[in-house]
Amino acid sequence: MSVSEKAAWMQLIVCLAAIAVVTLLLPWLGHRATAGFALLALVTLSAVFYRRRGNRIVVDERDMEIERRATSVAVGTTWVGLITVLASAGMWSNYSGVHSVSTVLLNWLIWLQFVACFGIKAIASIVLYRSQQHAA
Repeated sequence: MSVSEKAAWMQLIVCLAAIAVVTLLLPWLGHRATAGFALLALVTLSAVFYRRRGNRIVVDERDMEIERRATSVAVGTTWVGLITVLASAGMWSNYSGVHSVSTVLLNWLIWLQFVACFGIKAIASIVLYRSQQHAA
């Protein structure tokens, strides 16, 4: 398993843990359960996998291409999803006569956007690594 694949697995685990914590906090904290998304800060620990180990090459061109493609898929997917949900929320608020979108909804959308982006990137990276003929 390559260094980048290990980092992708860690990012996926952190995203799933954040979703689990928020889900567990939701009955007690209500909309303030978004505080559980603070666990996403642990995604930065995946940088530990990229530290240099002697003269060994840590990341090569294949790894960089996989990361680029996974990031492109994740950002594109979550961007389209966010725009769709925001447009739907705006239309719904207009239809229901409220004429404004709740800041609580916007807060949830932003945090869910982060989780989805990191999670989709991790899944795409893992799939791309596993589909290689000659994985490292």
